[in-house]
Amino acid sequence: MPSLAHVVPLTPVDGVYTYRVPDEMSTEAVPGARVLVPFGRRQITGVIAERVRGSADKLKPLHDVLDEHPALRPDLLALTRWVSRYYLCAWGEAIKAALPSGTEVESRRVVRALAPPDAWPDDPRGRKILRALEAENGSGLPIAGVAGVLGRKTVPQNLLRRMAAAGVLEVEHQVQEASTRVKTARHLRFVGGDVEAVRGARQRALLDWLAEAGDVQLQARALAATGATSSTVKGLEARGLLEVSDLEVERRDHLDVEVTEAPADLELHPAQVSALEAVTDAIGAGRAETFLLHGVTGSGKTEVYLRALRAALALDRSAIVLVPEIALTPQTVRRFRAHFGDRVAVLHSRMSPGERLDAWTRIRDGVYPVVIGPRSAIFAPVQNLGIVVVDEEHEGSYKQFDPAPRYHARDVAVMRAHQAGAVCVLGSATPSMESVANANAGKYTRLEMPERVPVRLPDGETRAPAPLPPVRVVDLARERQVRRLKGALSHDLRLAITDRLQKGEQTILLQNRRGYAPVLTCESCGWTPTCRDCDVSLTVHKTSRNLRCHYCGRAERIPRPCPECGQDDLRLLGSGTQRVEEEIAEVFPSARVLRMDLDTTSRKGAHRRILDAFGRGDADVLLGTQMVAKGLDFPRVTLVGVVEADTGMLLPDFRAAERTFQLLAQVAGRAGRHELEGEVILQTRNPEHPAIRFALGHDFHGFALGELGERLALHYPPYARIIGLEVKGPHASSTGALADRWGDALRAEAQKVAGVEVLGPVPALIGRVKKWWRMHLMVKAPRALPSSVLAALVTTAGERVKTPSGHRVNLDVDPVGLY
Repeated sequence: MPSLAHVVPLTPVDGVYTYRVPDEMSTEAVPGARVLVPFGRRQITGVIAERVRGSADKLKPLHDVLDEHPALRPDLLALTRWVSRYYLCAWGEAIKAALPSGTEVESRRVVRALAPPDAWPDDPRGRKILRALEAENGSGLPIAGVAGVLGRKTVPQNLLRRMAAAGVLEVEHQVQEASTRVKTARHLRFVGGDVEAVRGARQRALLDWLAEAGDVQLQARALAATGATSSTVKGLEARGLLEVSDLEVERRDHLDVEVTEAPADLELHPAQVSALEAVTDAIGAGRAETFLLHGVTGSGKTEVYLRALRAALALDRSAIVLVPEIALTPQTVRRFRAHFGDRVAVLHSRMSPGERLDAWTRIRDGVYPVVIGPRSAIFAPVQNLGIVVVDEEHEGSYKQFDPAPRYHARDVAVMRAHQAGAVCVLGSATPSMESVANANAGKYTRLEMPERVPVRLPDGETRAPAPLPPVRVVDLARERQVRRLKGALSHDLRLAITDRLQKGEQTILLQNRRGYAPVLTCESCGWTPTCRDCDVSLTVHKTSRNLRCHYCGRAERIPRPCPECGQDDLRLLGSGTQRVEEEIAEVFPSARVLRMDLDTTSRKGAHRRILDAFGRGDADVLLGTQMVAKGLDFPRVTLVGVVEADTGMLLPDFRAAERTFQLLAQVAGRAGRHELEGEVILQTRNPEHPAIRFALGHDFHGFALGELGERLALHYPPYARIIGLEVKGPHASSTGALADRWGDALRAEAQKVAGVEVLGPVPALIGRVKKWWRMHLMVKAPRALPSSVLAALVTTAGERVKTPSGHRVNLDVDPVGLY
């Protein structure tokens, strides 16, 4: 019987489609290979899920096989299938998340003129299109280009159909090559011959250099070293002395970090020994097991990771290390490369598409057995996976929001390790409530490291472990009444910064709000500028001298005077990182300050440059948003100040207290990690809030006990399952009506399953973003209910609701935010 292929298209359209495999493609068209297939009137990229035998009647053939080697091995195909089923997305969307961006091949519609403009007298728009096409000299315009000619976002399809039927233009589907490809460079190899006959000094110098270097060398490097030119190369190639070839090269700018020699192995303290033995025993036995490594900040979790990876590599198994922020990647890469050298690769979104493709290809080929990166690195195509480490596993940044799949990298890591028979280590000083509950239930093996490790001094000696730094709370409400200080920095925090500056020590300040001031308001009439496309106020950015929306990016000039009442009575409310930076400069004119937020780290390599400068001692104060709160380790940081600990604490979200405690505890752990004693100052208007009280004593267990008790009473995760639905549309009325229909359909299905509850619809906390009106619904179910049953409930309800054109419904399984 004919050979067939079940193909998953890389589109939001769910399903597996069957195609006939031409005989000439039979060898290359294997499961996991990318193929070009006809899909309606288009040609798109898909991935073969399975080869079968069957009738080929009326089946379309594969058009091309795009890979010499399969893009995905069976383990990643199985993982992406699980992701699609659990997170309720198309399998193609999950596969697309596992492949490098820019490598898809697909067709696009191109319009070409077949007649001059005056051949279409009926409609001036048609003549305008024909004039634009005539200027292209037969090459045509893509559909988007035709829309631009008319000054529209879309093209009137009926107009194109009429013009095509009249024979004045044609619309064809043209295959467009992938935008990201391998990079090649000219290489030289000395092949021998009559060198004595060579008289030119540059030619002799080039030949001598190549003979000494041996093997194949980059032409650019050879020319730079010898002063030779491309003409020199051509002359020697013509004489048969050189072999010139274009070979694939790797783009490695992302690995341009200073690598120091690995320090001698430290003697582990008992808690580290116990944790490492448990992890390495599981690796050695090839046993799939998940560990929750709960260790206070500075307890030596990274040392356990390093030695566990060493054990896996010794067994020819590979490793994935996830970090929550791109900002942490350079520091982590530096430390891991000090131990594992060039066996370490990096994958993250700030790399160029070419760099990602090169790294991904070499990971797949086994060149790099260790991969480090944020959430997307969980799909790295490593061979023979032995261990996955999720550092700071509690972080919300491990959750993907848009586009689908809306996966949580921590949970995908647990599943990937389980499927591979590998170990998964979830490390944190403040574990998520979900992980704590799983450890309590025996699903995860709990490993405790309750003390900091001994401090290694510069001379190689060690001393007793540094204690966790004392935490002081400054009541901002009382501070304003008693001291009447203006600005973001309290009297106590100013004194503490002064002390560090005098001692030559360093300070980290956390202000989890970027910009200059979050609100600009008129004291006379109450006017506040808001974004025309989002239901939020505009933030003042002083460095760019404008008002900016932090959701859609819209920028407007700062008005003077008030456009509503005409009074020059505008006032700035609140403080962002820019305003705090300005205050530090006024109060401490000699202090050197580095600011680290989204505005200062938007350029490639900015994270590394800022952190390297601070590590060298080029600045006294590192001020930033939450990216300065995680994983950083600087020996001379002895003071951590939280400018406004209340940010996010009072949001209408059941996880608000947990996130606040975790952020405060994490940033507090940046102080006093080495031989110098540390101190933490929290500024707050809610000193009695549980997150503040337990952060004051570094008491995670006390906080978790109370928080889990509340979650149990209110039937929220980790004691329930949640699926969030976001209904989006261009109009408030139609969006609300669609959300109501979804609510009715969900309630009808929920009545069939005991314990399932449907909440909403209600307007989202921010009711409009980027011109989209937003409504939220929530489906809650008992934790014991299988995820497949809950998924089927939501899917069945969705089949009963027709989504009108221009509207969207996003499903978010296990959401980490409800606003």
